[in-house]
Amino acid sequence: MPHVLRCALQRRRPCEAPRRTTVLDVGCNKGYFSGIALNYLAPGFGNHLQLLYTEHIKSNKSDNPCGSCNDCQEPLPKHLPSLGQAQVDVYCYEPSTVLFSGLTTARDTVYGPPESPVQGKGTTVRFNLRNKAVSNRTGTDKFPTDSATEVGSLGEGAPVNVTTLDAELSEAGMPTYLDVLKIDAEGFDPTVMAGAYHLLRSHRVGLLTFEYHSEWNRSGGKLRLCLDYLEELGYSCYFDGPRLVKLSGCWHHELEIDRCSNVVCAVQGSAYDDALFKGSFIAQSHGVGVNGTTGEPVAATHNLLGGRRMRARE
Repeated sequence: MPHVLRCALQRRRPCEAPRRTTVLDVGCNKGYFSGIALNYLAPGFGNHLQLLYTEHIKSNKSDNPCGSCNDCQEPLPKHLPSLGQAQVDVYCYEPSTVLFSGLTTARDTVYGPPESPVQGKGTTVRFNLRNKAVSNRTGTDKFPTDSATEVGSLGEGAPVNVTTLDAELSEAGMPTYLDVLKIDAEGFDPTVMAGAYHLLRSHRVGLLTFEYHSEWNRSGGKLRLCLDYLEELGYSCYFDGPRLVKLSGCWHHELEIDRCSNVVCAVQGSAYDDALFKGSFIAQSHGVGVNGTTGEPVAATHNLLGGRRMRARE
């Protein structure tokens, strides 16, 4: 992870002063996205993807324990911080009872329950699990709760509890700020963001990443409308990758590609926003998106989030 992003994760606090960091994962599935973030935030544990994969193999609760993109085989990034955060809180939302059961077993073995967490070289990870779907309303809906695949979505299956991020983060004991919010809801990502209006409006999310593809037609979402919504709330967005492609303020109708992609956003003017801009194609093409120490391109989300596509609720 580039030095600039380590500082951004600590919200402009000195990098030598580790703090508490929060990751919220909507559509957690097997927990591999959270594992990628933890590789940077809690490096003392080792490769979190391999740790989770080992437990998923043992529990045999998933149709594809390695993940549809072979997440479990992803090596550790070359540039990891030597010192992790003092505490990392993960909030993982997964409505499938089958996958939730496998996650619980893996969590308890690798990290311990939140009330008695395991420590890895100075970092305490509290991995909180929520057996709920996330949308723009509270109540119940249908979901294939007995599915062990990565493509379940609301509207079919058995009854499941549904919540919003605004409702969840208003509960006592929940975090007041999310360093990273990931959404992978099989086409219902815009609906989840609609249910996080107050959270986003108050800039209580540092880095937001979501999946965009043709399945957005399930919720009637369009990328342009979603970007307008986020820009109005004060966020700048990019197509994610080794070189980020700026979307906010640079819209063209050909960007509505309907192909599996990731979008990453940050509060305008924040340390995250600065890190994303320095990792963008336009910055690097003008020679301003390089790390002053190493001379290497600063691809912020590529390094933070593993630089691979999210597919099918990984």
